Amino acid sequence: MTDTVVAHPSPHRHRVSFAALMFGMIAAPIFWLGHLMLSYGVSAVACYGSDHPTTIASATALRSALIVFDSIAIIAAIAGGIVSYMSWRRVRNEKEGGQRQALEIGDGRARFMALWGIMSSLWFLGAIVFSTIASVTVPLCIR
Repeated sequence: MTDTVVAHPSPHRHRVSFAALMFGMIAAPIFWLGHLMLSYGVSAVACYGSDHPTTIASATALRSALIVFDSIAIIAAIAGGIVSYMSWRRVRNEKEGGQRQALEIGDGRARFMALWGIMSSLWFLGAIVFSTIASVTVPLCIR
């Protein structure tokens, strides 16, 4: 009988913390979702009819609130991308093969999670930026 040693699928998992990997993967999507809900909610209050009193008195206050929401979401998405990139740099040589092998075979879980964080941060950053363009250029419903 021969002894076969099976290597751990993520041998460099000790180089990055699970919290850093999770932050990198979920920061941008969660802040995009929060940004979307807050922006919609604040904008909808300004568009109520005359029978509903609004709490937003001026277009400047509404525009300022939207810009604050946009800025926080953009900063969070960039932070998630930076954390994921730094994690990926620590574990990029975890297994042989490039990104294709990490995505198709799943060897190197820490490397896969870091790559996923980079990709999700970039995609959701794009969504936040396009939403920011809309919130800055679309006319407001202030009466």
